[in-house]
Amino acid sequence: MAAWGDVARRIAHEIKNPLTPIQLSAERIKRKFRAAVGDQAEALDQMTDVIVRQTNDLRRIVDEFSKFARMPEPDRKPVDLAALLRDAVLLQEAGQPGVAFTAEIPRTPVPAELDATMISQALTNIMKNAGEAIDSLRTKGEPEGYAPEIRVRLDVDEGSATIRIADNGVGLPQDRARLFEPYVTTRDHGTGLGLPIVKKIIEEHGGRLDLRDAEPFAEGAHCGALAQITLPVDPAEGAADGPARAATRDTTPETAATGE
Repeated sequence: MAAWGDVARRIAHEIKNPLTPIQLSAERIKRKFRAAVGDQAEALDQMTDVIVRQTNDLRRIVDEFSKFARMPEPDRKPVDLAALLRDAVLLQEAGQPGVAFTAEIPRTPVPAELDATMISQALTNIMKNAGEAIDSLRTKGEPEGYAPEIRVRLDVDEGSATIRIADNGVGLPQDRARLFEPYVTTRDHGTGLGLPIVKKIIEEHGGRLDLRDAEPFAEGAHCGALAQITLPVDPAEGAADGPARAATRDTTPETAATGE
């Protein structure tokens, strides 16, 4: 991981610097010469559009480079992990209106010493990945009667909290350990840096991230993926708060879109 970070630091700015001039040059070529090339105008449009599109793709990859290379040390402060997770779920409900969210999160606070921004980034990334796994299954051909769903659960034991985020999407590849390697992705447009960044965040907080098959949401249903995050929490507070759980909240796609 340190070696990949060093590679990213060394080359990210070298790639990013010329991207804007390349894009602007392509757009100027298109504007200046479109009328002059006559019946080749459509071909010119296609070629310059390819340049602009690929430039934007490179910019996105370099942004991921930068995030991976410049991951700051966690700024740990007392936070409520339960509230942090509720906020992340609420954000994804709004961003994925076609997916039902079911959340089981304790009503009482779950105190922990964490960097709230970094942990929120990790939780958001995993739930976003779950939504993309659902989209991949839909693209390949979803089973009859398929109801896309993401289930989030927080359990607290003495000294640790376990967050489970399960989906009924396309599932994990057989060689799932490689998903934590930088620049390895199973998606057509993925950079392969999302899960390594999440893993790095969790491990720098003294936690652990595991990927495994999710239990089917219904008998005979499709089996998706489960991301399990374990984080240290305040031992005394965490143990006391563990049994007090919120009732399961089942958010349908309609209520996720309206917030009702």
